[in-house]
Amino acid sequence: MLADEVATYLAAAGLGLTVGVDLFTLPWPATAPDLAVSLVESDAGPSEQHFGPSLSAPQVERPGLTVMVRGGRDAAETARAKAHDTYKRLRRLGPVTLSGVLYHHVDAEPPQFFDFDANGRPVFSFHCEVWKEESP
Repeated sequence: MLADEVATYLAAAGLGLTVGVDLFTLPWPATAPDLAVSLVESDAGPSEQHFGPSLSAPQVERPGLTVMVRGGRDAAETARAKAHDTYKRLRRLGPVTLSGVLYHHVDAEPPQFFDFDANGRPVFSFHCEVWKEESP
């Protein structure tokens, strides 16, 4: 799945992130540290079909991905920097194979301040549009 494939890539991208420790493929669990990254899949656009049976696999999927980066209560700059570093690894990514799936292109919007969470921790986010082959 998209979030798992991207999480594996980001964990190996030199950002100091570890899947299940400070990098998650769903909203942060209660046990997550203050500085943590969450990858949430979202809808971006319809799959692209090219002539053939209507139930055949699409040639290109176009899912969306929202990246959320949370920091400590007095560490907004640290969260902002982590969001920007993560963004730099994803903007204009491709073509590349992630976990055996060909990613044609990833287009990321620059990160911006999103909000404070219920505990007053700053959250930065950015959205990605992805063009990729279907995941197994």
